Amino acid sequence: MCSSVYIIFRLFYYSLFAWIILSWIQVPHDHPIGQLKAVLDKFYERLLNPIRTRVPVLRVGMAGIDLSPLILIFVFNIIQPYVLRIFCWFFYVYA
Repeated sequence: MCSSVYIIFRLFYYSLFAWIILSWIQVPHDHPIGQLKAVLDKFYERLLNPIRTRVPVLRVGMAGIDLSPLILIFVFNIIQPYVLRIFCWFFYVYA
């Protein structure tokens, strides 16, 4: 069971990186990759909006860099070992 929780964390992590890459690319909405991008947009926008309201966009000349995905990755990497430890302990004790 611990490995399935770990796989879910990895899927979240890799899909976040896929969403970051796809956010730089213009893809038509009727294309399968465009549909995948729309699904990832809906999921990650809900997670990133609270971060975006608290952290301003970093201005570099005329461009702006959104730091919210980087903060989400940082928080995710801090929380992941604790959640895995709790789940593995729970399933070891009660299994």
